[in-house]
Amino acid sequence: MGYVVIYIKGAGVERFINFAVLGGIHIWDISWKDDGTVQAKVQLSYVKALRHVARKSRCRFRIVRRRGLPFKIKYFQKRKMLAFGAVMFIVTLYVLSTFAFFVEVTSQKPVKNINPQMIKRLAAEQGIFAGRPKWMMDFKGTEKYLITRVPQLSWVAIRAKGTKIEIEIVEKVAPEPGEKNKGPGNIVALKDGVITQILVMKGQPCVEPGDTVSRGQVLISGAILPNEESLPGQEPAQPPPSSFSGEKVQADGIVRARVWYRGYGECPVVEYGKRNTGKITHALSLKWQQKNVVIWGPKVSPYKLSIDDTKTQKLNWGRSIKLPVELIIVTYREQETYQKNWGTEGAWQRAVKIALASAKRQVPSQAVITDQEIRPVEGNGSRLKRACVILETEEDIGKFLPIE
Repeated sequence: MGYVVIYIKGAGVERFINFAVLGGIHIWDISWKDDGTVQAKVQLSYVKALRHVARKSRCRFRIVRRRGLPFKIKYFQKRKMLAFGAVMFIVTLYVLSTFAFFVEVTSQKPVKNINPQMIKRLAAEQGIFAGRPKWMMDFKGTEKYLITRVPQLSWVAIRAKGTKIEIEIVEKVAPEPGEKNKGPGNIVALKDGVITQILVMKGQPCVEPGDTVSRGQVLISGAILPNEESLPGQEPAQPPPSSFSGEKVQADGIVRARVWYRGYGECPVVEYGKRNTGKITHALSLKWQQKNVVIWGPKVSPYKLSIDDTKTQKLNWGRSIKLPVELIIVTYREQETYQKNWGTEGAWQRAVKIALASAKRQVPSQAVITDQEIRPVEGNGSRLKRACVILETEEDIGKFLPIE
């Protein structure tokens, strides 16, 4: 609604302020100046009433600054062409922001069999090209069109970022030739375990159910010696390649074993920590020649406890000229300390949950969990509960490894 900054001068400045407050006049930011005057701010609607207060208190006041929408309107009423130009600039900027001036094809991984120019051409057939309003573009329909026209695509996402249209693609990755096509080899253990089942399709078995194996141990050998059979559980002798006269094959089969995974978790009975409150304050500054000038926002964090996130961006003029100025954006996130009493049983249950999640993260997706064991971990004191979870799984531990 507008306000003015006034200077009050006279012998009864205190009476002036008291009469203004008693008269219901909103006055704020009162401060003394070195020359004995007082600076204050008053709403525009109370300026006339202050004249009566000044006469009553035998003081004088003068307006030094005017702020607010009424003064802006009065300023532009005297400069109608300037106001018209400002409005046209805003309207033009808004209209231009609805157009797309750039079309870019991106991918998180380098593409091998897809030409980005072909993607742009196909997108242009559906109406996505530079110089067209964004509200006239059908992103979803174009995504389906690209998927059907380009067999090498597995996923497409089209989104608008300002005046730029970004077409993000993911290329289908053809499976590489399997290791079994690289020549003779053995089936070795991928991890430690106890064999539960072995099915040999090609090669010489080296273990049998019930055997304990370690990582890297040969389970099915691809080197078959002539006129010699290896006993189960005994790895066949591997003579030097130069003197080997037997048959070398690509060992193939399924070897299932029991494997154990261990997870650990802990939780205090009374938990202390920090968490975000959701309040965020931003600060914008310019850095030039080791000088940092804050142009918007606080210079330091306005919160007693907070975490700061700083992002720096170099300013460029066009594509080739780099300016010696950096834009720094600092985000202050307020935090607060908290205390949570889990209780003895609650802390134990949470420790078990953390340990179970830690163990399950190690289990492969194709493995079957057959058993689990929960053990308390003894520690000093009762303020912290510790748990250990052991998961027993049954899975295929065989891995093909070529014979060198």
